[in-house]
Order: sequence, then C-alpha cells, then structure tokens
Amino acid sequence: MSPPATAPRPPRPVTVTIAFWLQLTVVLVLLGLAALTVVQAVHFDGQIDRAVRLVPDADPDEVTGERQGNIAMALILGVPAVLLAVWLAATVVPVRRGANVARILVFVASGAQLLVCFTQCCSGAFVVPLLAAPEIGGEPPPEWDDEWETSTFFDTLYAGTDPWDDLIFPAAGVGVLTVLMLSAAVVLLLALPPANRWFVPRTANETLPGPTWAMPIPTYAPIGYGYPTTPFVPGFLPPNQPLPPGYLICPDPAAHLTPGVPGTSPGPTGPPTAPPEDAPDHLR
Repeated sequence: MSPPATAPRPPRPVTVTIAFWLQLTVVLVLLGLAALTVVQAVHFDGQIDRAVRLVPDADPDEVTGERQGNIAMALILGVPAVLLAVWLAATVVPVRRGANVARILVFVASGAQLLVCFTQCCSGAFVVPLLAAPEIGGEPPPEWDDEWETSTFFDTLYAGTDPWDDLIFPAAGVGVLTVLMLSAAVVLLLALPPANRWFVPRTANETLPGPTWAMPIPTYAPIGYGYPTTPFVPGFLPPNQPLPPGYLICPDPAAHLTPGVPGTSPGPTGPPTAPPEDAPDHLR
C-alpha cells in the first residue's frame, strides 16, 4: 500500500520567516553571553593574581579554591549557553524549510532554557542550609570567625569596587532577558495556525467538508394530493428536508424538459383524456 500523497505545500507564512530571524538573534545573543562568561573568568583570574601579589603570604588553599570556583562558575554559566546556541543554530535552517521535527526541537530547546535559568538562579539555595545550620544548632564554630577575620587574601581580593563588575552584570542580565523574550516569541510564531498548516500540510486525499446547504438532490415530479403536475428544475435544497406528501422521485428528470429550452416542461405526452363526469364545470 503506497503512502498517501501530500498536497502541494503552501507558501511559507510570514510568521515562520520572522521566527527564523528571531531564532538567529537568539543564537547570537547566547554566543555573546558565553563569550562574556569567558571574559569575566579571565578578568577575575587576573584579580586573583593581583591579590596574590599584594598578599605574598596568602594561604595556597584559599588561592586554589578561588581559582577552582572561578572555573566552575564559568562552566556552569557558559556551557549551557553554548549548547543551547548550537542546538538552535542546527535547527534554524530546517525550520525555515518547513521541517516539523526541527520545530519540535525548537520547542524543546525553549523549555530547556527555562529549566537552565531556573537551575542557575536557584543554585544559591543549596548554600542556604549550610548557612542556616549554625543558626539552627546554635552559634557558628569559633574557627569560622577566625578564618574569615584573619584572611587578608579575601579582604584584598574583594575590597573596593570593580568598574568591570558594574558593567558586566547588567549586560548579562539584559542578555538573559533578551534570550527568554525572543525564545517565547519564536515559540508563539511557530505555533500559530498558519505556521502549523505549513509544517503539517494536508494529504492529497484529505478533503474539507462542504457546506450543508449546497447538497444537490434529484428532480422529483409531484403526483396527486392537488399539487401541480409541472416538475421542479434540479437545484440545491437543504439536506434532510422531508419531501411533500405525494411527491415521487423521478428516475429520469430530463424526460420532463423540452429539448433546447432549459427549465420548461413539454406538458402531457400521451393522448388527451376526458375529464370525469363528476368533475366541476371549470375543469370540463
């Protein structure tokens, strides 16, 4: 059995074209956020080197912990941005060509963006139990205060304000909001009915139901019950309408029409018959 033939694909809707360019913009913004994360990691590593130069006797464990935390934060923020950018870049051209699988992958990527943002924003919640544990159990251990009070390395590293931080964090926030808003717009445009009909075209054998008031019925000729004997011209009537009493469907409607004169009746075709004796005078 051969598969059903698909109907010719309609022209690409404007909504799909707009979604294509918005998706490209999302890819560029995600790559920009990933590059911004790398720049921030390099910048903070330079800040660590500066603090080490100012505090030569800094604890090596503290320095190593800061460097590892810097790399971990860069990976947590940068790797998801790169993966999402690659995902959307790989599906942008198939979406423009009408691949429904690519459209579904775009929907999945948009949901993954929300999940990643939620995880990154709420990652600090994992630290809350550690910070709240001393308050629940009592006073924090004395070595905690001694360690933080006597750590000149941390005081030097986080002392003062960095103009770079005042620039990079607002830029990152604007970039994340832009990605979320553009992704929502792409999903909305690809889910509209014109785009859906373009991605999932009808098959050639699939037909739309016609209007119920345009259903032809055969011509019928009336007999008896005082109805006129002129047959009706074929036409369109509402369906399921009951026939009047005494009406009989004619098997050959053309026999009631005069050749060459549409819509006319030739009248009686047999020999004339005399009216009954008890017929009224106006019928004799």
